[in-house]
Amino acid sequence: MLLLQSLITGPLLVGDLPEAPTFPHQNLTLPASFPDLNLQQKLGHLYEDALALLLKSSPSYALLAQNLQIQTDIHTTVGELDFLLRDLITGQLIHLELATKFYLAVDTESGLALPGPDARDNYFRKLARLRSHQLQLARLFKDHFPEEFRHEPIVTQQLIYGCLFDHLHATTPASPDFLNPRCRRGKWLTIDQLPHHFPSHTTFQHIPKNLWPVPIELLESTLLESWSPPPTLDRCLMIKATGHPSPYFITPPNYPVPGGASAPF
Repeated sequence: MLLLQSLITGPLLVGDLPEAPTFPHQNLTLPASFPDLNLQQKLGHLYEDALALLLKSSPSYALLAQNLQIQTDIHTTVGELDFLLRDLITGQLIHLELATKFYLAVDTESGLALPGPDARDNYFRKLARLRSHQLQLARLFKDHFPEEFRHEPIVTQQLIYGCLFDHLHATTPASPDFLNPRCRRGKWLTIDQLPHHFPSHTTFQHIPKNLWPVPIELLESTLLESWSPPPTLDRCLMIKATGHPSPYFITPPNYPVPGGASAPF
């Protein structure tokens, strides 16, 4: 239920884009029943399945297709639509893209960097790819959509959830282009900085990956596993600290590893 609720009430990481406005997710409602979701799959796939449940139960939208591959010929796939919907009130056909992303603000000599927990991912590259390719599929390749959808107008919309983590010692919050000013914020620090920041009596809870996109206030009634800081880490973890209203990412000592990636998470 928390996954579904976060899709309805959680703030978006990215606001309207020139290529696609945000989808009105606040208008979705919780279904009468909650089918089991596969919590072991990749986070992006999990949240696609959760959003599909909301769309299927919505009286306002018809889910026409999910993960619809677009092929220019039998050998060439140019992309995939996360969702193809119909607005049942207006009749409008909608291509909807969904993403759930987390980025850590890092000041570098060349300016702001925003890598993900796996530093091979970053905000600027993801956004550029989204704008130049995924959000262009309906405009550039409509002739290769299923026949029944080729001859009517289609609009593209997007939902990008997640959280931006400023470093513990950052003096100003990072504000890259298109960031939603009301997005979720958190703090990040390395494992070796942790004992110098939190009092010794602080208790921590581990936020499992499948709950990363859930706003921390929704986790107050959830029983989370307690967490004790180890001497070192080889991957990023998200934690909740007693008495702190925002989540923390705890990273390996050398995050982000020079040359690209931290350990897989």
